[in-house]
Amino acid sequence: MPKTYILPEKNRLRMQKVWGKAFFGSESEIKEKYQKLLDGKKYKTVITVGDYCSHHLQSDIKIFDKKVQRRAFDQRHECSLKVENPAGTIQEESWNAVRQAIKDSANLCVDGEEDLLVIPAVILAKAKTLVVYGFPNKGICLLEANLKNRTMMRLALKKFFLIEKPKTIDAKPIV
Repeated sequence: MPKTYILPEKNRLRMQKVWGKAFFGSESEIKEKYQKLLDGKKYKTVITVGDYCSHHLQSDIKIFDKKVQRRAFDQRHECSLKVENPAGTIQEESWNAVRQAIKDSANLCVDGEEDLLVIPAVILAKAKTLVVYGFPNKGICLLEANLKNRTMMRLALKKFFLIEKPKTIDAKPIV
């Protein structure tokens, strides 16, 4: 899957929906529901995508861009890994960075925008992993990394333009 994907402007609204299970309500209600879920399920790993979730919710891996709703946010978590990922894209390098963050159980700081990195997080995560992301002004959404959700994320990638880097050919000059 490590290729660059660009989400066309016309498909952006379609991507702004609830994927998985949603917890909406006040901050305290959401935190309470979230904690009950963690206590009841035996997830080996929890990945939060987005600054608000990464700052306020318990997780093993945090993917954030130091912004909440496009405004600067003082994220106090350490950045172990960094990647550039412009808005509306999933860069090839981002796939590799998410893979490395999962492998090392490390936080990933994104220069650009992290919203769409939910997709590689779900696709690349091991079984028994929960991926959590924020739903602006409403709450959070939770996706378990399982076959059903991986398939759903792969289908979502079909709404993107795919950019493949050209393969280089080792050629010798003709003399």
